[in-house]
Amino acid sequence: MSKVDRSPDSTNVNVTLDPLGALYGQEFPCPLCGAGLPIQRSKRGKPYCTCNLCGIQIFFRGKVGIARLRQMANGGILVSARDESAARGIVLLNRLDQLKLQKRELESKRGFIFPDLNVQNAIRIVDAEIERVQGELAKMVPGDKAKTQEEIAWERF
Repeated sequence: MSKVDRSPDSTNVNVTLDPLGALYGQEFPCPLCGAGLPIQRSKRGKPYCTCNLCGIQIFFRGKVGIARLRQMANGGILVSARDESAARGIVLLNRLDQLKLQKRELESKRGFIFPDLNVQNAIRIVDAEIERVQGELAKMVPGDKAKTQEEIAWERF
């Protein structure tokens, strides 16, 4: 059986963020929704991110991984859809798709004859979030071209 090299020169031992914390507070784009995730320090001093919308955590490990993260941050490659950009619009559209899927799943659990009040309340909450995201997406349209779902529906008639 081989032994693990725990010497200070080993490639992945005690790899932490730089003392100045240049990465701390910068954002890493969520691979699922594109939202900007603040880079945080783990209790061992290594960078990680958490997306509460998608429920994922990303841990950056090893000298090579952390060095690549630093290069991307220093080069301005870490772009998250934060401002009034097309990327932000796509993030919102993806969020709408996620919410609609969640709503369909909840509706299948609601019950037909004896509806579950808790599930019904959860559906209402998801509906409110859908409306909020749709409104946010509509606000992003430049000029007076922004339309709500209701306005678009009336145009069809």
